[in-house]
Amino acid sequence: MEMWKRSMLLVGLCMVFILAACGGESTVEDSSDPEQTEEDTDMDSHTDEDEAIRIGVQIYDATDSEVVAFKRYYEDYIEDHYNVEFLFSESINTAEEEVTSTENFINQGVDAIISFSDQDRMAVIRRTEDAGVHYAIAAGTLSDEQYDQVKDNEYFVGSIGPSLEQEEQIGYDMAKHYLDEGYTNFLLYAGGYPYVDMHQMRTSGMIRAFEEAGVAYTPREDGQFGEFSGDGFTINTIAGFPDDSGAFFGTAGERVSETGLEVVLTAALGLEFFGTPIAQSGSDIQLATVSSFTEAYKGGFEAGQVDYLAGKFASSIGPIFAAVYNAVNGDEDVARQEGGAFRLDQGYWVATTQDEFNEMYTLSNSIEEPAYTDELLNTVIKRFNEETTYQQFADLVESYEFSSIQEMLGE
Repeated sequence: MEMWKRSMLLVGLCMVFILAACGGESTVEDSSDPEQTEEDTDMDSHTDEDEAIRIGVQIYDATDSEVVAFKRYYEDYIEDHYNVEFLFSESINTAEEEVTSTENFINQGVDAIISFSDQDRMAVIRRTEDAGVHYAIAAGTLSDEQYDQVKDNEYFVGSIGPSLEQEEQIGYDMAKHYLDEGYTNFLLYAGGYPYVDMHQMRTSGMIRAFEEAGVAYTPREDGQFGEFSGDGFTINTIAGFPDDSGAFFGTAGERVSETGLEVVLTAALGLEFFGTPIAQSGSDIQLATVSSFTEAYKGGFEAGQVDYLAGKFASSIGPIFAAVYNAVNGDEDVARQEGGAFRLDQGYWVATTQDEFNEMYTLSNSIEEPAYTDELLNTVIKRFNEETTYQQFADLVESYEFSSIQEMLGE
């Protein structure tokens, strides 16, 4: 009899294991909380225990110091604090390369694309919509016409970056800073004027400041950068970018070597294009530019080659990640502006002394305690703060000034 009982017990245990292996249901009462089970069922598939969210990042130049700083923040900080994997494109120089990059990311199964490239955004936005992949613009913006075309696209998350009005103001402030200090001999570099919107707007701001100072500006009939004239002022100009002929650097060297030059104002790259000619000139020439708080500009300030920088900070791309994280997780209410894609302004930090630069540089480049920490980002990510709203997200983005970030961090 005892042997029979043991045999039946073994048979019973075997049946339990067979049912479990086949997905059969047990008659043992489930002791879990029914409400918790229902809540977990309603959660999006992306949780801390699941496969990482995959985000493709389109970059315009893999060697650019600004891009390097952005990449470091995403790889060394965001990936360490969130269940996310970033895939980076090669350098993108043409519209064809941008579309190809998009197709590659889609084929790799990304959940979203964050773009720093601006070759053919409208084509890319259409393609990501067709593929059901979320798309967002970092450190940039769309024109009013472009935004009106895509704001209702459910897969276009939005953009965070300097508005064109902010770009114009940053150019104005830069020129006025030196005009107020009494400088009269300038070289203005207009970059991709008039084809690159941000360069055109920065240059337009410089022009406005000079006109207020009594300088006449005469535009060219073909729309290219014009000429200045005015008693007591010498203002030379240069536009365009380097090419294989090397003519650009020769022209830049000639302009920097002209007698009496005091200040170089640039609407595009500054130290990268004019640092060497200024050093070779042996003159005490001031350089003001728009760039980022990078190691290269730290050296420029220390060497006295740069003394005015309107710059982006490395973790300024944190909020666009938070928006994409919300969108991918299905929390569209936090990522939509009145039901449509958002377009939020985020300007620059401005340093006019080496001490100011050093303080901003430290916060900009810290990986342990960046300007946008995970604690700050979590306040606008619904997965971590169920009470957050779109307005709270917008307020965080628009409080980008250095002093505002310090206050939020309790410094």
